[in-house]
Amino acid sequence: MKKIEFESAQNVKIEYELASVGARTAAAAIDFLLFAIYFAVFGAIFGFVDVFQENIGAFLFFQFLLMRLPWILYNPMVEFLTHGQSLGKYILGIRVVTVNGERPGLREVFTRWLFKGDFLWISPDLFALFWFGIGLMGIVYAGTSNRTQRIGDVMANTVVIRNKSSVNYSLSDVLSIKNQQNHTPTYPQATIFTDEDMLLIKTTIKRLRTNPNEQIKKFAVELADESARIIGLEETPEKRLKFLKTLLQDYVVLTR
Repeated sequence: MKKIEFESAQNVKIEYELASVGARTAAAAIDFLLFAIYFAVFGAIFGFVDVFQENIGAFLFFQFLLMRLPWILYNPMVEFLTHGQSLGKYILGIRVVTVNGERPGLREVFTRWLFKGDFLWISPDLFALFWFGIGLMGIVYAGTSNRTQRIGDVMANTVVIRNKSSVNYSLSDVLSIKNQQNHTPTYPQATIFTDEDMLLIKTTIKRLRTNPNEQIKKFAVELADESARIIGLEETPEKRLKFLKTLLQDYVVLTR
C-alpha cells in the first residue's frame, strides 16, 4: 500500500495511506450511478431529449443543459464544500487533500475538474463521449503514478488519501508502555498533563525511533524542555529522551 507523510502543526509527521486506483474508480462509479438515477428520474418527469437530432431547438437544448448541469458542476462544488469528498469518496472512506495535507481550495478543486473533463457533458453531441476516454486515461495514469495521482491531481498538487491515518494512537497504546508492578514514579507532577499530551510524547518517541531526522530531534528537545518547565524543574534532564519516556511511564502509573 502506497503511503504519504504530512507534517502536523506540532512538526510531527503523520502517515496516511494513499487511496488505491480501485477505490478511486469505485467512488467515481458510485457518483455516476447516482446521476444515472437522477437522469432517469428527470427524463421520466420532463421527457427524454433526443440530443442527437439535427435541430434540437433552444427549448430542448436548455432542458438538456438543465438536466446535465448538476452533474457538470457536481465534483468541484461538492468537493469544495465537503473539504475533498464526493458521495462516492465518502462511502469509500477516501478524501482529496493537497500534497501538504491541507484541505483543497477552489483553485485545487476546479483544476481537478478541468482535467477530469466533466465540462464536456455540456455538449449535446457525441463530443461528450470523449469524457469516457479522459476517465480511462486517468485510471491508467494513476495506476503508474507513485502517488496514484491522475493528471488533474498532478496539475492541482493534490492526492487522494484514506481518511484514517495508518498510524493511529490510542490510550491503550500508552497503557501498554509500562506494565511493571511497584513502579515508583520519578515525577509525581506528571498528573498535570492530559492524555493528549502523553499521546504527543509517545508519538514523538516513536518518530525518533523510526525516523530520527533533524527536525524531529529538534522538536523532541523543545518538547522535553517545555515538559520540564510545566512540571516545575529548574532545568531539563541531560538525557531528554529518557526523561520523556520516564514522564510517560509515570503518567500511566499515576493515572491508571
